Amino acid sequence: MKKILFSLLLSTSLVIAAHAQFGVNAGLNISRFHGDDINENFKSKVGFHFGAFYQIPVSNGISVQPEVAYSAEGAKVSGDGSSGSYNLGSLNLAALFRYNFQGGFNLATGPQYGILLSAKEKEDGDSYDAKDTFKGGNFAWALTAGYDLPAGLGFYARYNLGLANIVDESDVDVKSSTIQIGLRYNISSIAGKK
Repeated sequence: MKKILFSLLLSTSLVIAAHAQFGVNAGLNISRFHGDDINENFKSKVGFHFGAFYQIPVSNGISVQPEVAYSAEGAKVSGDGSSGSYNLGSLNLAALFRYNFQGGFNLATGPQYGILLSAKEKEDGDSYDAKDTFKGGNFAWALTAGYDLPAGLGFYARYNLGLANIVDESDVDVKSSTIQIGLRYNISSIAGKK
């Protein structure tokens, strides 16, 4: 019985892996801080992201898309004659539920958890380590729209809505959200052409 179950599990895994699509993506970030303790001195900050995804078909048009990406986020601060920024580097792990329409258009949504790798505060040209100011993780909800060409190249726009307080103080409300625009390439499409 164990051999039968193992064989069934292995064959199912191989079928899923054969139909799954692996790819890479990269693009531009526009991130900002928001919340009760954020005022008009905080502005959006431009950054970048790059990562990889693995699209697993579930049924006709529907797939699950696990992702891992490095993302440079944060915010600019200006006021009272000074200027600075918060520069956060995060490893974002997401699990998106994706619907693929006929013709290449697709929509996806799902949870994302960001692991804080680095945090720097810059003020008037000086840089300080600010990792102790922020929590080690951040929850967000991702909303994505994209278009994939038959050759494997795709375009997407995404909004990661920050849901959790990122500052390591219980009485402070600061969240981080990011707009992303980028390109992705389905590496599996190369193997499909051979």
